[in-house]
Order: sequence, then C-alpha cells, then structure tokens
Amino acid sequence: MIAAILKAQLLSMRISASRGSRFSVITAVIWYGLWAIGAAAVYVGAAHASRAQLDVWLPGGFLAVCGYWQLVPVLSASMGAGLDMRKLLIYPAPHGKLFQVELLLRLATGAELVMVLAAGTLGLLSNPETGGWRTFPGLAAAVLIFVLFNLLLASGVRSLLERLLSRRKVREVLGIFLVMLYVAPRLLISSGARPGKLGGFLAAAGVVGLPWTAAARAGLPLGGNESRWPALAVLCGWTLAALWFGRAQFERNLRYDVMAAQATPLGDATSRVQLWKERFYRLPSLMWRDPLAGIVEKELRSLARTPRFRMVFIMGFTFGLAVWFPMVVTRHGRTPSAPPQYFLTLVCVYALTLLGQVTFWNCFGLDRSAAAIYFAAPPPIADTLLGKNIAALFFVYLEVLVLVGITVALRITRGWPRVIETLVVVGVCSLYMFGIGNLSSVHFPRGVSPQRVSQGGGSGFQGLLFLLYPLALLPVLLAYLARYALGSELAFWLVMSIAATIGGVVYWIAMESAAHAATRRREQILQELSKGEGPVAAE
Repeated sequence: MIAAILKAQLLSMRISASRGSRFSVITAVIWYGLWAIGAAAVYVGAAHASRAQLDVWLPGGFLAVCGYWQLVPVLSASMGAGLDMRKLLIYPAPHGKLFQVELLLRLATGAELVMVLAAGTLGLLSNPETGGWRTFPGLAAAVLIFVLFNLLLASGVRSLLERLLSRRKVREVLGIFLVMLYVAPRLLISSGARPGKLGGFLAAAGVVGLPWTAAARAGLPLGGNESRWPALAVLCGWTLAALWFGRAQFERNLRYDVMAAQATPLGDATSRVQLWKERFYRLPSLMWRDPLAGIVEKELRSLARTPRFRMVFIMGFTFGLAVWFPMVVTRHGRTPSAPPQYFLTLVCVYALTLLGQVTFWNCFGLDRSAAAIYFAAPPPIADTLLGKNIAALFFVYLEVLVLVGITVALRITRGWPRVIETLVVVGVCSLYMFGIGNLSSVHFPRGVSPQRVSQGGGSGFQGLLFLLYPLALLPVLLAYLARYALGSELAFWLVMSIAATIGGVVYWIAMESAAHAATRRREQILQELSKGEGPVAAE
C-alpha cells in the first residue's frame, strides 16, 4: 500500500516539467550542497577530537540535531510534506500503514540532519581514540534509535500543530508565542546576559536521563569504561514514549475536521464589527470604477479571510520586528538614546518580503482553478493584475503603519521625517517587486491551498527570487549611498525621485509583458493552478 501511495504521488507530479520545478531542483541542489559541506565539517571535527572533548560535546551535538529537527520547521512555518487525509480516508487503508508513510515523510524532511549524523558517525569510527570500527555495532544502533525517536516525535509535533494552526485565533496566539520563543535568546545575548557561556548549556545537555545524553552514552560510553546498556535502555524508553505520542496525535488528526475548525461562527454575521467590515470592503468602489473596484474588493475580502495570509501578516510585525530588534538593545537591556537611523525602514522592507510569498510573487495561487474567470471575463488581464497589486499594496502599508506605531511606542522611531522616508522607500521598492511579481505570477504559477497555514505561497522559482532582491533594491540603495557620499538630503531625495520614476517605467513594462504572457500562456497557467498535489501535500 505504501508503494501505491508513492506511485499516486509520482503520477500527480508527471506534469511537473514546468519552469518552477526546474528552479526547485536548482534550489534543492544549492541547499543540500551547503548541508553536505556542513556534514563534511562535522566529519573532520569528530575524526580529530580528543576523547575528553567528545565526552563533553557529543550530548550537545545530539541536542542540537534534535532541536533543529523539531523546532526549525515550526519556526519557519513550513513543516515539510505530509499526508492529505481528505484524499486518503475514502480508501480502506490501514491506519498503521498510513503512519508508516508519515514517518517516511518526516525522514525526507530531516534528510539534512541524517547527512550530518551519518558524517558524524563516520568521523567517530575514524577516530582512533574511540576504538575505531570495533564500536560500530553500538554506535550505529544508538544513532538509528535516535533517528527513530526524532521521526516519531516530529510526527506527533506536526500533527498537534496542524490542529492548533487550523483553529481560528489560536494560530495567531501560537504564532506570537513561537516568535517570542525564537527571539528570547537573542534578546538575552544582546542585553549582555551571559549565563556561563557554553559551560552551563553543555552541563544541562549532559544530564543523565535525557534522550540526547542517552544517545551519546549509548553510542560512546563515557571514558570508554562504563556500560552502554543503561543508556540504551533509557533511549529506547524515550523512543517508546515518542511512538505513543506520535501515533496518538496521528490518530486524532484522522478524526479531525479541518474545515469545521476554520468555519466562521454564525453569530459573527450579524455583529456590529461585521457591519463595519462591510463598509470598509466597499471603499474601493468610491475610488475606482468596476471592474477594477470589484477586483480590489474581492482581493481584500479573500486575503483577510485566508489563514495563511493572516499568519504571515502577523509575522511581519512580530517575527520581522523581533529579528532586527536586538540591533537596538544595549548590553543593559535598554534602547540607546540614538537608535539606528534606518531601523524602521529595514523592518518594513523585511515585512514587504514576507508578504510577497502570499500576494504578489504568486498572485493567482490562492485562486487556483477559479483563476479561469479572469481569462474568460471581458476585462483585460492587466486590470486583474493591477487590482491584485492595489490590494497587496494596501496590506503592505497597513503593515508599515502597525510597525510605525510599535516603534514609536518603543521610542525607536523619532520624528515624522523618518516615517515619511520609510513610506516613500516602501512605495518605491514595491514598484520593482510588484513588477517582478507580476512576471513570476504568469510564468511560474502554482496553486496554493488557503486552508494549509504552514504551506508556502510560491513556486520553486521563489527560492531564486531572493537573488533578484539586490537588483530590485539597487535604485533605493543608490539613494542612500548618495546621502552618505555627499552628505546631502537633497541628493538623497533627488536620486530617490529618479528611482521612483524608473520604478514606474519598470512596473509598466513588466505589466504589459505579464499581460501578454498571461494571454499567450493561458492554458499552461490554468493547468498549473488546477493541478492537484496527490496524496502527499508538499509544504
């Protein structure tokens, strides 16, 4: 049955000879190439470390592997491939077999860490101070059981978070909590806190009874004299506990109704807040005529109701702010009297980048097969792209206003000139990014499920879009360079005006090119947007 599921997935990917899939392959080669270099470094370190160093560092290394395997997919809001239960429950498939497929997918998600563990194991076997290849049976057994422990634990964590992230309002609170979990260590370090440097961390990692400590002691007994069997028993106990947790959470996911959890309560339709929302959504009709006003209104409504978009929007002024906030924290935990001059601009451009994955980089993604209406309706496709850009720009500036309010309250941003400069810079950057986004939306489209909160918003081409960022931001960077080199505000605004003019020309040319390409590639675009994912949903 496992072979049948994998075959169905491969059949669903037969049409993947698209441009986006080619860039996905290139991105994967670069990503795993970097991890291969890291694995080689681990091999060299393990092969040349002394026995005393291995006794101290090995538990910490296993802890780092476990922490990355469990936490990084959660913090990146992209938890890897997983079974789409709605497509599988109609078949009489044994739940145990489905759980085995889920574990195989977790193994694929952690392939980088398997490379690191394999390289570290080979390094330990090559180290003469560890006993060489005579320790192979015990070391291999400990590493394999540790991998199984992480697979089972990752499966349970993923199933639990899928249910939590599908609940209205719970996912936003959980997202903020995960952001604080990520930023707390950075804030402590920036404020001058030094909890014993790495000594305390390594001591905590080496506490007897923890899974990573048990894996280290089972594979390489302390000092080479102690017995590995107690540590191996502890590791097996943790693995059995992870098996119970992973299987229990997997069974709960089988019975969980995602659509019901995401449904809007009936009482909301008659509330006063809903009436104000309706008035807000009708504002585009006061500024534009149909069909442009209707497209903008539709985009505002659909994006505001999409779980994935709301999650990314919240991450823009929480995670985005947290990433750069340590820049303004002194060693005593206070913001300096003269905070960084370009902090607000930097955070807002970062938020623009985050919003791009669910808006302008792949603007037809959330429409999926419904995008056919844009090609069948009388209005030209250029009006559709323009309407989607206007709605995206509204949310971009809404994000900017939220960030302005937070930074002003924290006294990081002072004075209206800095705020006005940020608004202008974001607008100019948007011209270039929206132009590139319109081209990528018609040349590299990909359907995106709005219900899957942890699913990315673009095609494989978006992995390489970050390489285009220097080109998109270069005109704005030249304006700041003119201010620095000439020491003149007039030079800055003159270059920024030229950048805005060029940006308008670039956006207009890109819009015309995207409209012609959309008309010419209509069948390919609709085919890509309508293509199902098969029984395995990649995130």
